[in-house]
Amino acid sequence: MRTLIIEDEAQAISALKSELNYHCPQIEIVGEAKSVKEAIEIIKQLQPELIFLDIQLSDGLGFDILTAYKEHTFKIIFTTAYSQYAIKAIKFSALDYLLKPIDSEELKDAVAKAQEHPKDNDLAKIETLISNFKLKSDRKKIALQTSEGISVYEIDTILRCSAESNYTCVYFVNGKKSLFSKTLKEFEELLENSGFERIHHSHIINLNHLVNFINKDGGYVVMSDKSTLPVSQRKKTNLINALNNLT
Repeated sequence: MRTLIIEDEAQAISALKSELNYHCPQIEIVGEAKSVKEAIEIIKQLQPELIFLDIQLSDGLGFDILTAYKEHTFKIIFTTAYSQYAIKAIKFSALDYLLKPIDSEELKDAVAKAQEHPKDNDLAKIETLISNFKLKSDRKKIALQTSEGISVYEIDTILRCSAESNYTCVYFVNGKKSLFSKTLKEFEELLENSGFERIHHSHIINLNHLVNFINKDGGYVVMSDKSTLPVSQRKKTNLINALNNLT
């Protein structure tokens, strides 16, 4: 798999090359770039199949490179040492990322997924990522894996999420619902700081679609679709605090 490394620290490039050579012999490193400008040019020349892309470069963000291409013929694995904002955007897009210093097992898993998954899936993911950097916060999009591929949704169209064993059923404002092979815990982490609150071990709600919180009969909420959901005693204080922060 023809691979390009885009990273502005020589030590980080050397470390990643060493890890790839030792743990991922199927990877052919065809080149490297240390800036946004250099990367845009070298991608055109080398036509890589896979790119390891540092988020923070000397002359801009790795995301700037993606916006320079109308068609993305390569897969991407992001690398970063920090930037929770950037990581959240990547998670929403369902693209892979590695935290520095890079763990060998995580590297092998990311490379394996890049080789296994159809390239068309990454096109939707990249478009979602780019879109999220252009849209207002309340119009953020999320890419979710389905049995048929990748589906992209606006975050605020999600009404609530409910656990179903190791799966999660997501309910949308248009009345539709879909089952995803992610646990509710994974959805909780993914939707953190995006206007969602876990109110029960089985339920996460979008606070924008909460109509009433009734603090009797154990406590429950009424959603905009008229559904009612229980609020656990452990989650009640967190919900009240979240509602107070909305005012």
